[in-house]
Amino acid sequence: MKERNPPLKIKDDSERRDLFVFVRYTMCIAAMYPFGYSLKGSSFLGLLVRVLDWFYEIFNYFVSVHILGLYICTIYINYGQGDLDFFVNCMIQTIIYLWTIAMKLYFRRFRPKMLDEIMSIINENYHTRSALGFSYVTMSGAHHVSKLWIKTYVYCCYIGTIFWLVLPIAYRDKSLPLACWYPFDYTQPIVYETVFFLQAIGQIQVAASFASSSGLHMVFCVLLSGQYDVLFCSLKNVLVTSYIHMGGNMAELRQLQSEQSIADAEPNQYAYSHEEQTPLEQLLQHPRQDESSRDFLKAFKRSFRHCIDHHRYIVDVLKKMERFYSPIWFLKIGEVTFLMCLVAFVSTKSTTANSFMRMVSLGQYLLLVLYELFIICYFADVVYQNSQRCGEALWRSPWQRHLREIRSDYMFFMLNARKQFQLTAGKITNLNVDRFRGTITTAFSFLTLLQKMDARG
Repeated sequence: MKERNPPLKIKDDSERRDLFVFVRYTMCIAAMYPFGYSLKGSSFLGLLVRVLDWFYEIFNYFVSVHILGLYICTIYINYGQGDLDFFVNCMIQTIIYLWTIAMKLYFRRFRPKMLDEIMSIINENYHTRSALGFSYVTMSGAHHVSKLWIKTYVYCCYIGTIFWLVLPIAYRDKSLPLACWYPFDYTQPIVYETVFFLQAIGQIQVAASFASSSGLHMVFCVLLSGQYDVLFCSLKNVLVTSYIHMGGNMAELRQLQSEQSIADAEPNQYAYSHEEQTPLEQLLQHPRQDESSRDFLKAFKRSFRHCIDHHRYIVDVLKKMERFYSPIWFLKIGEVTFLMCLVAFVSTKSTTANSFMRMVSLGQYLLLVLYELFIICYFADVVYQNSQRCGEALWRSPWQRHLREIRSDYMFFMLNARKQFQLTAGKITNLNVDRFRGTITTAFSFLTLLQKMDARG
């Protein structure tokens, strides 16, 4: 008796998973997200974690607020004494700690429900792979890229800020990482170690807060660009999916594949995904949706509805992301402009004996500020570019084969897909690479003005 071969299974290497594990841990360290987010109910362990988390949050507010207060006092005491270098250095730290506190409050106290909603919607509803077709893509590529970028960015933030902690240890002169006024002699035994410890915690909080706010934005952009990749592949294979649902045979699929390969010859069509080919034998094994019908229009409507729903899902998430981030990015553009200007000014004024190490520290700050602005603008631009390509995907299908049946659906979708989604800063300026260049230009214009003021004494 002849053995029957077991049915082939269509490959899918993108199982559903939590897409925000690493960035959530970073936000927890920054006290911008609760450590017990995965503990539900009123168990003793959950209650203990929530109590400890509350104390951890209060302690971090104390560290950041007291350093901010000390710098404000330092600026007040030294105002008008002629040391512009020291004054500007204090301004840098004041802005940094003010932003750190603002991000903690915004993420943890002002809009935590919206933040949870965005992450939950993405985690629960993202499409792991594209629809059935001659080719498919999964979310594995976008997820890998998001993890690589967020880890690189977070580690760079930690290295850049913690480097300031190394300088007093290297000099061994009982100086502090952050030079600010104290109402007591901090060089005394135990007092110095306590103050140093608090400043170290403050620097770690600065790194975690900056990395969390901008890093989460970057992760959102990469993952949603990955969803655009999945939608792009589903759209260009929508006719194939329709044929599979209505039970097309091998001859029909081969003819359709031959026609589609002509319009779909361009390589590198995706932002982060790698396209895989599906053997026709595997497609034929997929069960027909309606065994009693070979109605193409009915099968097409079902397949196309899947793509429309996916597109609406992506746009809805982007709108929520815009509402969450737009206000803070408006302030971020101004903050980055002043920080770049002030850091560059202090770097040019470093003339002390230990200026080399200080130049290295300030140079790291400047690079991190530029890096942060770059990832905000660049990945927003990637989302914008991907949002334009949905209509293009439909033209990669052999649309001319069923023009009369699908014309109205194609035209309706392309009219809606022409509305590109642009992330903004406060609904005033678009976030893109041009905004990145413009901010740098503005910052160095301010630097020139500041140098002229310094030259006049």
